[in-house]
Amino acid sequence: MISKELVKQAIYFKGPERVPIRFAQNPDASDIVGLGFNQPKGWTPSKENEDEWHCVWDNLIGTGLGQVKGHPIDRWERLEDYKIPNPHDQTRFEDLTAAIDRYKGKYLTAGIGISGFNKLTFLRGFENLLADIYTEPEKFNKLADMVFDFETGLIKEYAKFQIDAIWFGDDWGTERSLIINPVKWREVFKPRYKKQFDLCHKQGMDVIFHSCGFIWDIIPDFIEIGVNVLNCEQPMIFGVDKLAKAFGGKVCFHTNVDGQRMLPTATPEEIVTEARHLIEAFRPYSGGFIAYGDATADHGYVPKENVAAMSKAFVEFGKLK
Repeated sequence: MISKELVKQAIYFKGPERVPIRFAQNPDASDIVGLGFNQPKGWTPSKENEDEWHCVWDNLIGTGLGQVKGHPIDRWERLEDYKIPNPHDQTRFEDLTAAIDRYKGKYLTAGIGISGFNKLTFLRGFENLLADIYTEPEKFNKLADMVFDFETGLIKEYAKFQIDAIWFGDDWGTERSLIINPVKWREVFKPRYKKQFDLCHKQGMDVIFHSCGFIWDIIPDFIEIGVNVLNCEQPMIFGVDKLAKAFGGKVCFHTNVDGQRMLPTATPEEIVTEARHLIEAFRPYSGGFIAYGDATADHGYVPKENVAAMSKAFVEFGKLK
């Protein structure tokens, strides 16, 4: 069975013959391949480590990790002249056709980058943005609409290609709770996400949503508004069995052995046991689980032997029939 069919069966609880596996660092071996957009041709930063939104990054050398240290709208008067990047610039998508041809038969996702709430915090600063939601709702909504409009533009462009799913990345949880009150989340962000997810589904594309942290309170909301795959890379923050019992068969989970509580510090033997535990927890639902085989491999702080043990275990124990 080709990868695309296998992943679809897992997402829609159709009883795949094995657990699909994503290898972000090795797309040729992966059932899922992530594609994306480029910076438009001709764009150049005006200062070191600036992105096209004019956010200035402090990056950890040799990793994909970093933080925004320069926020382009740290004062609201700067919003008046601020212009978002153009999502419809066709030079962004020049590499897509070749990538789609190369990975024919794979389940192809297209990312919109670090999105939504996270993007807003980059533009305004984290503390500013949290206060804005309550103290400057008119200005906040104007900026939020600009960010979500950019993402919607990307979705419309991706719909012109043979893409299976749109990948959203928006962290909503701390280690203990949501970053904002769930009532406020439902008022401010849920309707915006629903519009985006409805557009994806209308264009025949699934929705994959990544969020780190404790997001238990809004998992039912994500299911309600159309998330097909929930990428949570800290499953032990909820309890694997509790997560499967509450939401198994309702949304497909794409996850790995816990990236904070196990992968950095456990033994390879413990990693194998937990990988098998994940598979068995979701087995009763005829799918609903996609393994992330090389999670944290590019982070620089997880022992390589632990990532290798997880990858091997997902392959070894992932046969479902």
